Amino acid sequence: MERITSIKISKDKLLAVMFFLLLYFFNSKTGVELKFIVLFFFSAYFFLKRFKVYTDFLNMILPLIAIFIIALFSSVFYNPQFYDIIKDTLYLTKPIIAICFGCYFVQMFNNKRFILKALVLICFITSIIHILTIIIFLKGEWDTALIRYIGGKGSDFEAFIFSVFVVFLRKKEFDLFSKRFKRWFIVVVFISITLYLSRTTFIALAIFLISFYGFTQINKKQVIYLIGVFAFFVTFMVSLQFMDIDRQATGIESFFYKLQMAPSEIFDSEIDTSDHSQLWDGWRAYEAKKAFDTMGNEGSLLPYISGMGLGGLVDLGFEAPLGESDLQFIPHIHNGYVYVIFKSGVLGLLFLLFWLHSLYAGIYKSTPAYESIMFNRIISGLGMYLTFSTLVITGIYNMGYTLAILLGLMLGLKIKKESLLLKNKHI
Repeated sequence: MERITSIKISKDKLLAVMFFLLLYFFNSKTGVELKFIVLFFFSAYFFLKRFKVYTDFLNMILPLIAIFIIALFSSVFYNPQFYDIIKDTLYLTKPIIAICFGCYFVQMFNNKRFILKALVLICFITSIIHILTIIIFLKGEWDTALIRYIGGKGSDFEAFIFSVFVVFLRKKEFDLFSKRFKRWFIVVVFISITLYLSRTTFIALAIFLISFYGFTQINKKQVIYLIGVFAFFVTFMVSLQFMDIDRQATGIESFFYKLQMAPSEIFDSEIDTSDHSQLWDGWRAYEAKKAFDTMGNEGSLLPYISGMGLGGLVDLGFEAPLGESDLQFIPHIHNGYVYVIFKSGVLGLLFLLFWLHSLYAGIYKSTPAYESIMFNRIISGLGMYLTFSTLVITGIYNMGYTLAILLGLMLGLKIKKESLLLKNKHI
């Protein structure tokens, strides 16, 4: 009789597969309500499984909780619709729940380094899928809009994991992968990032690399480096303003047009809403202006102090073709700083700025352990990126889940590493 050998799969591998499936689910086109319910369920489960509150975790989420509480208080004064209150509750609590999920999910792993390995493998797989998707479905000549439609509009996840891998994980201190895999990973993921043709993803990559290498820690040498990078960036953007680029251009020229229009998208709100080319080129600035106009129409200082609250809607002044319908009143805008002001006023903005600064300040924390230095720099880099992305894609209040989950994961790994160091110190 043949001997039957049972196949055992480790707990860490099962958790890694679960994480991959959850990331895929959160990045799918499933409704925001169902995503939130699933996220809340898993977060509660992992939290209760550990049933321990970490000081670093509380410090990270308290400013975000304060923003939500202010918005909840302000909603009392404006009689919003119940559905709009629920929707804003999802938007404002989603990053809190996602950070909780990431932080406590990590604690389930027996080998904490395994989650880093899993993140790299997930990134590698998603990059291959992205490249193959474009190769298979792209027909005809190169077209930036078509490539972005087929493959997606960007991936801060790939930019983040690529940067972590290049700066930290490929080094001998970890020894997680073979030399062959390291080479293939860098080549494949870099190609995938390039094919997104996304300004935000390219900037994310630059910010992550600069931060993880420690160049954002302010001292004389780093200031010189940063001035050089800033001068190059400004020179490049100014040069683009003098180039005559056709809005309807295809190929790489269409990508340069998007770069050329980046400043006006954020700051130029004087547009003709009947001209769709002007409307979409300056949309971010326009909706931010209309948010302030909506607050000003209340004829009171209260909206500026504590915001319009949960359920507050920005009046665009006309029915804009957004998605599958025309909308005049919207709950969410691209500029995250204005978004927070609209929902929770200047008070909420102060908490947001404090939160972003506390993330960035992690780079100054001294520790003898290499991994602790790594996690401090990673969290600081995420803070730097969120400071930028809040201006253009709502930052931590973006519709996506991935970045907040990654922030929670890195926090959880940092907490675990520091608790081990403290334990060993007392032995």
